[in-house]
Amino acid sequence: MRGLRTTLLTIVGAVGLTAGLTVGAAPAGAVTDPGGTAGVTGTATYKVWHWNVAGDESNFGSTTNGLVDAIIGSVKYRDPDFVSLNEVCPAQYRSVLKGLQDAGWPQSPTNFARFEPMPDVDGTGCHTATGTVEPYGVAVFSKFAPSGTDRVTLPADGDKARKLLCVPVASQPGGLRFCSTHITFKAETKAAQLDAVRGKMNEFGGTVITAGDFNTQPHDPLLDTWYAPGVATSDNGGNTGAFRELDDLDTLCPGWGEQSTEGALLGKCGQKAKVDHVFAPESRLVSYDEDTHPIATDRCTNRNGVYIPCSNHRIVDATVTLSTGQ
Repeated sequence: MRGLRTTLLTIVGAVGLTAGLTVGAAPAGAVTDPGGTAGVTGTATYKVWHWNVAGDESNFGSTTNGLVDAIIGSVKYRDPDFVSLNEVCPAQYRSVLKGLQDAGWPQSPTNFARFEPMPDVDGTGCHTATGTVEPYGVAVFSKFAPSGTDRVTLPADGDKARKLLCVPVASQPGGLRFCSTHITFKAETKAAQLDAVRGKMNEFGGTVITAGDFNTQPHDPLLDTWYAPGVATSDNGGNTGAFRELDDLDTLCPGWGEQSTEGALLGKCGQKAKVDHVFAPESRLVSYDEDTHPIATDRCTNRNGVYIPCSNHRIVDATVTLSTGQ
């Protein structure tokens, strides 16, 4: 893993069970603005962890093939404040929830997790031991007890009911909200879904951190209205938005970041594609850093017990320091 990149920014403004079980304090050592920016009343630092786990595609809906252990092990090791999962099967979600409860990870063991299914029009999804099929979905886990839940269905793509799942955290300053989403791969609907998620982030206001598989690379014009104009490099320019992706300072590929997949699709700077992102409003940022971690090939097995990569997506983890001033 590369050494931590910490870049201080000028602050330009003030900065469960399905439908049931609803998930901490900011890590010590929060970075503050040494310049004493006017109007800043404080900062808070959070760690974010995201993974598209390919719960059925690679792991056939299993809770015993190593995937659940890999998720829990990584979360325990990296100890994030917020976790985002994409393509997680309901049984896998419940197993991760139980594992994190047993590990004492959340501050509130009965209010720290949310799951939102993404039903498929063809009824495909996660295969269960009884032969039934359940839709996989998105999940969020919060070390701090959420104070509510936002469940937003995105514009239809004719395939799955794509979702945006968010938890506001009233106990934390600055109007904090953490979200997970999984955008369609279908070109004809992608713009509408991206616009819907971006619109919600703006509507919520405060500090909204959104992680997920956007099925869109940083240099794609569809993200020009996401990235702030300050992101202007040969690999990602023409931006007009209000957000920063927490890997856009990576010196490996400035403005673009580090690959998040291991598939055939190519990205920039000699890398594979980057479609997994963590976005936050530029106006709240003090510093940030993000890394992706190569996929384990000795943790998960197929139906025959042979080791396979746990997913075709990498784990993404980020650290972000935010202004909590008004």
